Amino acid sequence: MIISKYFVYFIFYSFLGWIYETIFCTIKGGKWENRGFLFGPICPIYGVGADTMMIILDVVHHYTGGGFEFTWWQIFIIAFFGSIVLEYVTSYVLERKFHAVWWDYSNIPLNIHGRICLPASLGFGFGGLLVVYFIIPRSVGLGSNIPPLAMEIMSLVFMALLAADLTLTVSALTDFEKYVAGFEDNVNKKMDAFVDGIAEKVENAGSFVTEKAESATAYVTEKKENATAYVNEKKESATAYVNEKKENATAYMAEKKDTWIENAASMKASKSKMYQSAVKRVHHFKYKKVEPKKLEDFIRELKSKKKH
Repeated sequence: MIISKYFVYFIFYSFLGWIYETIFCTIKGGKWENRGFLFGPICPIYGVGADTMMIILDVVHHYTGGGFEFTWWQIFIIAFFGSIVLEYVTSYVLERKFHAVWWDYSNIPLNIHGRICLPASLGFGFGGLLVVYFIIPRSVGLGSNIPPLAMEIMSLVFMALLAADLTLTVSALTDFEKYVAGFEDNVNKKMDAFVDGIAEKVENAGSFVTEKAESATAYVTEKKENATAYVNEKKESATAYVNEKKENATAYMAEKKDTWIENAASMKASKSKMYQSAVKRVHHFKYKKVEPKKLEDFIRELKSKKKH
C-alpha cells in the first residue's frame, strides 16, 4: 500500500513537471516543444525529486512523532543540493547510455559540464518550498479520498504504462530511432502549426480592433465637421435674414416718412382753415347782435373741434 501510494504520487508529480517544462520551453522557444525523456506526458526527474522530499518529511515525522518540523531554509537547502545531485547523475547516465543530451546549461554562468548550474539549482531550491508548502499538502488531501484498493489498481495501471513507455523509448533510441523521430517530428509540426495559428489569430484580432478604432475615429471626425459646417451655414443664413429684414424695415420707414410728413402738413393746413373760419365767425358774432345762448353754443362747439 505504501509503495503504491508513493508510486501514484511519483506519476502525479512527474506529470506536473512535464506541464511546467513544456509550457516554459514552448514560451521561451516560441514554438511547441514536447519535453521529457519518455513519450508519455511525464518528466520522471520531477517525480523523483518531489517523491524524495515527501518521503523525507514522512520519515522524519514518523520517527520524531511529529515533534520536529523543517524550517523553510532547511527545506531550501535540501531541495538545492538534492537537485544538484539528481540533475548531474541523471544527465550523466542518459548521456552515457543513449549518447544524447536532454538539457545543457553551457551558456549559463556558474555551470559544471553543462549538466548543472547555480541559477537552475537556486530555482529548484525555491521550487522545493513550493512543493512542500503548497503541492504536497493538496496532493495528500486528494490522495486521502482515494480508497486503498483504487490506489493499488491505479499504481498497477501506471506501472504498466510506464513500463511500456520505457520499452518504446529504449527501442526508439536504439532500433526504431528514425521511425520515432519522424513520428515526433510530425507531432511537433502539427503543434507548431497550432501555435502559429493561435498567434496569427491574435495578430488578426489586433489588426481588426485597430482598423475599427481608426474607422470609428474617422466617422466621428466626419460627423463633427459636418455638424460644424451645418451650424455655420445656419448662422450665416440667420444673419442674412436679419439683415434683409432690417433693410426692408429701414426702406419702409424711409418710404412712409414722406407720406407721414405730407399727411401732417395736410392736417395742419386743414386745422388752420378751420381756425380761420372760426375766427371769422367770432368776428361776426362780435360785431353783430347775437343771442348769448347761441354764442355759448358756438364757443362750446369750437372748443370741441379744437379738442378733436
